[in-house]
Parts: sequence; structure tokens; C-alpha cells
Amino acid sequence: MTTNIQWYPGHMAKALREMKEMAKLIDLVIILLDARVPLSSQNPLFLESFANKRLLFVLTKIDKADESETAKWLNVLASEGKTVLAIDARSQIDAKKIIAKAAELMKEKRAKDALKGIKARPIKTMIVGIPNVGKSTLINALVRKKVANVGDKPGITKTQSWIRINEEMELLDTPGVLWPKFEDQKTGIHLAITGAIKDSTQPVTDLALYAIAFLQQYYPESLARYKIDASLEPAAFLEQLTKLLGANDEYDSAMRLLNDLRNGRLGRLTFDRVRDNG
Repeated sequence: MTTNIQWYPGHMAKALREMKEMAKLIDLVIILLDARVPLSSQNPLFLESFANKRLLFVLTKIDKADESETAKWLNVLASEGKTVLAIDARSQIDAKKIIAKAAELMKEKRAKDALKGIKARPIKTMIVGIPNVGKSTLINALVRKKVANVGDKPGITKTQSWIRINEEMELLDTPGVLWPKFEDQKTGIHLAITGAIKDSTQPVTDLALYAIAFLQQYYPESLARYKIDASLEPAAFLEQLTKLLGANDEYDSAMRLLNDLRNGRLGRLTFDRVRDNG
């Protein structure tokens, strides 16, 4: 696959500038990573922009990711000195883990403030991540009611907004942001396949062919859903799928496969493999 995948509309550059401006008010930055693509979903601009802040990395969508690969990635990220959690963003129990970890990360600073006679105030936290990583879903779980719009498409959150989690924490919600150029095209492909990049801007059929080849190599059982010979070449597999579904063309069948993949109908999948990246 040689197509050059990029998606960095103007509102993302603006959002990043605004995040940097707000950073001076922030105690802790929570960086969400998609557990299916833990490496590809690491926006280098976040690491650069918030290098002097306390950081908490959170793997989301673990219910859709390969459990064994998630465990490996947790070890890799921890070995890099990162504080990291893996959660289901819909779970209020998992949301409480984030609140507890945030308090733990701020404990030393709060103790120093107390010695100086500075009154404790809510932890000001910023939540950042790529598009469609689960920020809004997590925020709703943290607050235990719907305060952020949720959708399975990138670009749902458009502006920054402050949300009070409880007496101990205030959270700044931010739009999903990518970066101008993917140095490794596999990064762009993996982000597009998992739904972080608008389909209307991408070669959907090529993405589906890549996904089929990947699934044939790592998760051949996932393709049993379609009752098509999984040993077929990806192009032949997609052609058969188009006929099976009675789709108008291969674009429609490619979208069906990608949506099945993104919604977990093909099982728990991880595209960034530790052994391939380490």
C-alpha cells in the first residue's frame, strides 16, 4: 500500500495552540492511547508540548484490543518511565482508577503546598488524545452522566471545555488532534483502519485490503464470520465479500469490513505489535 495518508485540518492546529496556552493552568495531563494502536496513537506533539507536566498515559478501548498485546504494551510503556493505566472508558469503576492515580501523582506537590500554607484546590487536569480515542466516553464515566457528546467517528469534540469531576478534580476536555506528517506510513494506515481519520479523506478499499492481509497473518479466525476462504489473496477475498454482501461495489464491502473491525465484531485485535515495534 503506497497511498500517503495524512489528515491535519486547520482546526487541529488551532486546538493544539489553545492547549499549549492553557497548559500553564494545568497540574496533570492525561494522554489517551488507543489500545489497538498504542504506538501509532502517541501524538509526538503532546510529548513535546507537555514535557514539563505530570503525565498519565491511559490505554482505552481495551475491550476491543488483544489482551496479550495490551499486557505487553503496558510493560513497554512502564519500562519507558511512563505512568500508565489500561481501562474500558465506559466503566465507572475504571474511571475511579484514573481519579485515584491522578491524586497519587499529585500527592507530593500537594504536600509541599501544604507546608507552604497553600490551600488545597481541585487538581486541574487536561485530557488529550487523537480523534475517536474515547475522550468523551471516559469523561461521561468520570462524571457519571452525559456531559460530553459521544460518537464512533473522529472529530466529535470541537472545542475545549472545563468539566468538574468532583471536589478534587476539574478536567479540561479538548478536541482530538493528530500531527502534520506521519514519518512511518504504517502509523497513518493503522490510525485510519481503527477510525481516527475520516474515511471520506482516505482510500477505503486500500485500507480494507491491508486489514484483510493483517488479519490473515495475525487473526485468521476473525475472518470466519464471512464464511469465505481466508487463504484467498486480499483482493480476491474482498471481491468475494462484495458478492456475498450484495454490495454495490468494493467500496461498500470495504466499509462493511472496516466497521465490523472497529465495532469489535471481528474479535479483539491489536495492530501495533510489540515484537514488530520493539
